[in-house]
Amino acid sequence: MKRFQVLAIIVLSGAILVAASCFWPKDDVKVNVIGERTVKFIPKDELLNFKVVDNTKNVDSVIALLESRAYGIDENAIKRMSILDESVFKTSDFFVNPTLSDGSTALDNFFRALQQTDSSLIRVGHYGDSQIEGDRITSLLRIMFQDKFGGNGVGYVPMEDVTSPISYARTASPNWVRYTVFQNKSSKGLYCPGGTVFRYRFSIPESSRDSITDDGDTIKIKVPASSYSNATLFLKLFRGYSSAKIWYGKAMEPANLKVYNSASGDLLADVTLDSPDPFNVLHLPLSANPVSLRFVFSGPSPEIYGLTFDPPVGVQFDNYGLRGHSGDGLMLISNEFLKANFVKINNKLVILQFGGNVTPYVKNEASLNNIKNIYDKLYQHFKAALPNASVLVIGVNDVARSVGGTYASYPMVGRIRDVQKEVAQKNGCAFFDLLELMGGENSVMAWYRKGWASRDGHYSDKGREIVVNEIFMAIMGEYNKYLIHGKTSMK
Repeated sequence: MKRFQVLAIIVLSGAILVAASCFWPKDDVKVNVIGERTVKFIPKDELLNFKVVDNTKNVDSVIALLESRAYGIDENAIKRMSILDESVFKTSDFFVNPTLSDGSTALDNFFRALQQTDSSLIRVGHYGDSQIEGDRITSLLRIMFQDKFGGNGVGYVPMEDVTSPISYARTASPNWVRYTVFQNKSSKGLYCPGGTVFRYRFSIPESSRDSITDDGDTIKIKVPASSYSNATLFLKLFRGYSSAKIWYGKAMEPANLKVYNSASGDLLADVTLDSPDPFNVLHLPLSANPVSLRFVFSGPSPEIYGLTFDPPVGVQFDNYGLRGHSGDGLMLISNEFLKANFVKINNKLVILQFGGNVTPYVKNEASLNNIKNIYDKLYQHFKAALPNASVLVIGVNDVARSVGGTYASYPMVGRIRDVQKEVAQKNGCAFFDLLELMGGENSVMAWYRKGWASRDGHYSDKGREIVVNEIFMAIMGEYNKYLIHGKTSMK
């Protein structure tokens, strides 16, 4: 069928429904039974009413408050280790840092590690769905923490992804295969801490894909088989680095990696990937701090997890975004393997930010209880893998859907937030209430009108800045209390 024919059918159907709604009696029943089928006519005033629903009375005041204090921190007052006054960072209304059975708080291990960033590099793993993919949100947290506690670099860089990153530019050869705990799962069950693993192939069989003709018809076209002598990755960074690291594992046979300066063609590193261990961190020296790099892999593919660009000391944030994921797939990474990886890379905080993708499917108490059990197990899984570190849960944000010509929150979004908060505290995790920060249910439309978010809850650049500013202030408020109450001595 031609595209214009499909369009004509849609337009005609819409016109018929509008006409029926206009002439249907206002006070009459809005349901007409035709045989065994039920047709519901939307009244004209409702059909043509595109106003949004804002049930939260205080959402406008919340918006005004967030605007007034976005980036409203006195930077001179928060220089590293200079927090002596509780008024610098006040306790956040959206943040819970529960006290544990031993008298410490959920974030004490992370705060203790922050005091060692003069002499070591600590890592933070930020897990989430499309809300954070491509280094969104994570990059802003990284900048704010590195400004205070030292460090630089972009952290974890996957070999390929479904979205373009905002912190660097990447081009990979087509023979890379991406496996995740969510889609195209690895038969070997080995993933990097972020739930991905990559392998390269030297031949790709013939396949087919959809295409559109000039007349608008969908047809299948053949993609010919291809062969490759190497697997390559090009990176364009915003600044130069003197070193990089590659995470890899399970090299059944030796493979080779050469790293070139793309601008000059100079060979920077030539290493062999031959360790049979399941997780390896190999240093790659990069002379002259190049910003354009070409990585060339040859030989049988080991498990390739990704690259990192880090300083020797400070704090680093790794972005582990998986589009469309609810988070439960991360439990496919064995607890022992995850724990060993975290120890090797010195990960001291995990941030888990999921919930948006389950919101449309939670419609009753049974499905809510199922989600509660999933997140209970997920938080337990990471707590067990991080006995000497901390876990922070960022709760679900407000998400709207179209209802009869208007927009409103999914009816169970508040309950999802409630169970996330409950099981986070049960498992000794800190919790940031993103839904409450936005103003509660039906607040996303106010954010949409401000240009801070889309109706499906994805934040704009400005929205992300506001969210990150509040998260940073909340964590630093707790860190300030940690210092003042004498949990550890200041340097």
